[in-house]
This record gives sequence, C-alpha cells and structure tokens, in this order.
Amino acid sequence: MRIFCRTVLIAILVASLADLPTANAADRVLGFVLQTESSQIDGIAATNGSNVFAGDALSTNPDGRIHLQFGADQIYIPASTRVTLANGKEGVTAVLSAGTLEFAAPQGTGFAVSADDVLVKPKTPQLTHAQVTLMSKDELKIATVAGPLDLELDGESYTLAPGRTYGVRIVNDSDNQDQPKTARRRRRLILFLFFLTAAVAAIIYTVQELQESPDFP
Repeated sequence: MRIFCRTVLIAILVASLADLPTANAADRVLGFVLQTESSQIDGIAATNGSNVFAGDALSTNPDGRIHLQFGADQIYIPASTRVTLANGKEGVTAVLSAGTLEFAAPQGTGFAVSADDVLVKPKTPQLTHAQVTLMSKDELKIATVAGPLDLELDGESYTLAPGRTYGVRIVNDSDNQDQPKTARRRRRLILFLFFLTAAVAAIIYTVQELQESPDFP
C-alpha cells in the first residue's frame, strides 16, 4: 500500500511539473507601457511601466492614448480604441475591435494586427510602419508609411505597397455560381487607394513625432 501511495504521489508531481511550461507561457510578459493617458488595461487604469500579457484588453477614452513597447516593436493606440493582445504565430498579435492602432516594427517581424478577421503584418524583414483603422463592419483603412504589408483573409494573401493609404473592403466571393449552397462561402478583399487628405497628413505627423521621441527605436 505504501509503494502504491508513493507511486501515485510521484505521478501527481510529474503531472504538475508538466503543466508548468504552459502556465509560464500564458503568464509571460509581452511588453510594457511606455506612456499613457486616460486608458485602461482589463478595466483598470493603465500606468507608465505597467507590464502587459497575452489576453490583456486595452482601451482608451475619448481623450486617451497608450504607447507600448514589445521588444524592438512599438504600438500607439489613440483615443476611443479597443485592442486585445494575443500570442500568435507571427509573435505578438494585437486584435483591434474598435478604433485605430499604429505600429512600428524596425525589423519587420514579430508583430501583427488582426482586424475584422484580416491579418495585417510586415511582408519583408525591414522597417515597417503602418496604421490600421476599423471604419465600419467589413471595412478598414490602412496607411502604409514604411515597408510593404501582407494582408491575409481566408487563406488568400494581398500585398500593400508602402507610402499609400488604402481602403480595404471584405466581400463574399460570389464568382463561382456553381458552388453548392452548403459549401462554406469564402471571402475576399477589395483594395482601393485614398487620395492624400488631412487625415493622412496627421498620420505622417504622428510618425515623425514618434521617431523624434527618445523612446522610439
């Protein structure tokens, strides 16, 4: 009986230790807050220097903002925006559910934005700087300030050239009229260019301001 109890105890200890890597991975710090004003992390007021983890929900008030660092990468979240952080295959993934998110990835790796099921990420390992805005359901605005972007939706990829502002619309792919009604309907993206506007000029100003900041890589 004593041997049996010892065997059970060892098995329990082994199982507990086996779960430690998963727990540690879930609790791993993704980054930290560089600067913030009138913003929240999981409903609690964010402060400069706060660590952020996978699963954290970030939000900014109409007069708020939050600037975060993830290794060499940075993101800037302006007013009236909601973002949830996640660990994805690309590295840190920011899931944008409302508002705008601007990111800078000096090495063009390790960061992605998910908005309306569209995955936005650097296409090449070079400085990539972009801004993603949820305009309405199934419609985005994406400004590519530096570096090309790769967009993915339902297994299809699209490339955005740098230095332009795009409108991105999600539509059902109805080209195949013979597709059975029971088949899963795929979606595709329609891309169109915006002309240079005051909003785009504001984006460029924000980029220059971030680059001149001592905290910017």
